[in-house]
Amino acid sequence: MDLRDLLSVLRARWIVIVAATLVGGLLGLGMSLLTTPTYEARIQFYVTASAGDSGAAAYQGSMGAQQRVRSYAELVESSTIAEDVVQSSGVDRTAVQVADAASATADANTVLLTVSVMDADPAGALRIAEGYGEVLPDAINQLEVPDGGGPALAKLTVVNPPALPTSPVAPRTEQNVMIGLVLGLLTGIGIALLINTLDRRVKSKEQLETITGKPVVGSIPFRKEEDKEGGAEHIVPFRAGHSPAAESFRRLRTNLQFLNVDNPPRVIVLTSSIAMEGKSETAINIALALAESGNRVLLIEADLRRPLVVNYMSMPDKVGLTNVLSGQAQFDDVVQVTRHEGVELLACGPLPPNPSELLASEMARQLLVDLRQRYDYVIIDSPPLLPVTDGALIAQIADGALLVVRTHRTTSDQVVQAVDNLRKADATLLGVVTVANKPANKGSSGYYDSYYYSSGKSASAMEA
Repeated sequence: MDLRDLLSVLRARWIVIVAATLVGGLLGLGMSLLTTPTYEARIQFYVTASAGDSGAAAYQGSMGAQQRVRSYAELVESSTIAEDVVQSSGVDRTAVQVADAASATADANTVLLTVSVMDADPAGALRIAEGYGEVLPDAINQLEVPDGGGPALAKLTVVNPPALPTSPVAPRTEQNVMIGLVLGLLTGIGIALLINTLDRRVKSKEQLETITGKPVVGSIPFRKEEDKEGGAEHIVPFRAGHSPAAESFRRLRTNLQFLNVDNPPRVIVLTSSIAMEGKSETAINIALALAESGNRVLLIEADLRRPLVVNYMSMPDKVGLTNVLSGQAQFDDVVQVTRHEGVELLACGPLPPNPSELLASEMARQLLVDLRQRYDYVIIDSPPLLPVTDGALIAQIADGALLVVRTHRTTSDQVVQAVDNLRKADATLLGVVTVANKPANKGSSGYYDSYYYSSGKSASAMEA
């Protein structure tokens, strides 16, 4: 995944990221509000060690004091010192609680010892710190007295007495909220990437070409009201101008001519993995686009289970393909002239009990051979590949199939299985046509279509 793909994923999942970020910030705020405020009182000692009058002795005394500071810091948390502090300060705490509340820091390059006391009660923190100010110097004085008696070798002097803390040092609400926001943001990004990894839906042209091994020869944008002919919402108004949908079908028409320059496909099956991917609507409009350039086109409704083309084109469906394949009628008797110049329609006819047998029959093969001589293009709308075998069977006797895939809806597994069904039937997959499941965003590869687009009210996408 490159940077562009990453940004696309984050943009698509921005709601998850924002929600996680806000939750993180709220958790940080909640923790701060639920945490008992803590106050800190500090007392600082100066350590001196006895030394002679000479410079060397003074230096040795200074070094000795620095070494003692680190040892004194360890004594601050001792239970013995803590017990003395409790008695001296009179606080209602145990020795263990006092030892846990106190901490000492010693700078290796100085002779200063700082004792910090944390407590929920500011007065309690002050009293404990004052207790250390009274107890610790006496304890050190006793420890530093030589075995033979005499003055102590080192002593502690309070240089910065404690003061009553006026504001808590914890919780740090702003810091906690900021940390919560950052952690929430990172969590949201992680969730977005995880969802994208687990999401098996097809999202890009590159992904489809990798899966199928065939080029994406057409990309149909999300359809809007301006892309639909008045009175026929599934038909693109090619004569009305250059809408995004019209231009996309014109590009598809051009690309079909380059699939095989020496022998371009003329009998083409439109199919899909599953229902509701837009194959019927795509079949109708590619037929209209081919007729627009002066070709004579026949559109065949070969979906003998759920025919939709005749409804989309508002044509009768009492007779058609099934009558021809069953020998009940001749092609010339049932073919219909549509209101679109250059386009004729062979409707489905009565729904048969054996669609697969009819489409795999020798009669169907011979019909396509005859139609190839009479029309420049034959566009066949067939059933989806996964529920039934009809689409693969009719594609086997045609020049090949175009697989219609609705992006952000059809899964990669469904596409793989559909391609495999065509391969097992020894049918040719010519290419892939994508149908957008949602409007294109600014900056996306499909947004340039808005160049042709007059602003208007959004409508639903293709239904077939």
